[in-house]
Amino acid sequence: MKKIALFTALLSLGIAVNAQTLNVQSAMSDLKRGYLNKAKSAIDKACVHPDTKDDAKTWYYAGLIYSQIGDQSKNPKSKYKDLDSDWCNKTYNAALRCKELDTKGEYSVRDIFRYVGQEFYNQSIDVFNSGDYQGALKLADEAIKVFNNSGDAEYANESYYIAGYSCQLLNDNDGVKKYYGPLVRKNKISEDFKPKMVRVYNTMYGIYKEANDTVNVIRTAERYTKVMPEDANAHLLLASAYVWTGNFSKGIELANKAVEESKNTSNYPILLCGAAGIYEQAGDFASAEAKYKESADIQPNQIEANYGMGIMIYNRAVDKVQAINKMIESGNLSEEDEVLINKLAEESNGFFEQAIPYLKAAVNYIDGLNEEEQAMKRPNLYNCLRTLNTCYVRLDMLNEAKPIKVRLDQLEKGN
Repeated sequence: MKKIALFTALLSLGIAVNAQTLNVQSAMSDLKRGYLNKAKSAIDKACVHPDTKDDAKTWYYAGLIYSQIGDQSKNPKSKYKDLDSDWCNKTYNAALRCKELDTKGEYSVRDIFRYVGQEFYNQSIDVFNSGDYQGALKLADEAIKVFNNSGDAEYANESYYIAGYSCQLLNDNDGVKKYYGPLVRKNKISEDFKPKMVRVYNTMYGIYKEANDTVNVIRTAERYTKVMPEDANAHLLLASAYVWTGNFSKGIELANKAVEESKNTSNYPILLCGAAGIYEQAGDFASAEAKYKESADIQPNQIEANYGMGIMIYNRAVDKVQAINKMIESGNLSEEDEVLINKLAEESNGFFEQAIPYLKAAVNYIDGLNEEEQAMKRPNLYNCLRTLNTCYVRLDMLNEAKPIKVRLDQLEKGN
């Protein structure tokens, strides 16, 4: 969010209003002359004096003065930079008190609320970036309350996002739903906020899917397509939702449509991988493989096709292993069962072997990225290495597994 232009407009408006009491008049006169310390002293007296403490005007001016104190606190060269460290809360409380007392609607505190909300939001970003997600959540929640009081709820969107993201990193799904929920329910999203909404929709979709909440799985995906119809990934998510609920034909139809409509875009190879995932969910592995290969042919230097193909083939191997384990656990195996187990073991090893080159290609791609991009792909790298290690171990390729295990240990230690 951009900084909100506040003080010039507010102060010119505020000073133009005739103050009727000595303390309030002195406070505004001192503020106009730049004597913030005197203005603060005078307005503090007005806020507790019996003649002025219940006057909306007093609190309106208090909001203006403490906002100015907040502005000066950000200037390291200002002699007023340390005038009041609690200026933000005092500004907010002044605006709330003014709003409560102003029964005739004479004073607009909307911009004061916005300024305070922006301060809480900025603090939440700094705290979030430091890794204190609980602290960021608390500050973002304060910003939401302030922005909602301003009468301009759309200013709260960024704070809802930070609060929800913090909850996500704290593994608090109820918190995620509390803060991302209002964003999902919005019918209109600004263009600059849409990239963040992609995370919101996908996160909420995943939470509902994990909870087997079919209604909200479909509803979230449908909302995504309604609010962002230009995003092919929205339609792929809805396709995934249909496949997950058992409507394979509808899901595949939507996936094909999304890919076809994006055929001439730069994002087409990646969308092919998304469609491949839909086919994989539907159990059509041949079509999924065809989509992954088409994507790789168009754009060889990428992770999505190799990663998707490698994980898909690996999962098929795991399915075979699980089938074997289930048969063994049942006991009393017949000769036919033994034959089937051997056949499944051979098939699983075949899939483990097929997965290796794709997983290695994905790892090599990530290794070739710059440091910042590698950090973003760290979860993918970890999954690739862990999967690759399993493939090697299953195939008794222990020498090949050793360096992979070393890298896994380093990632787990955060090195």
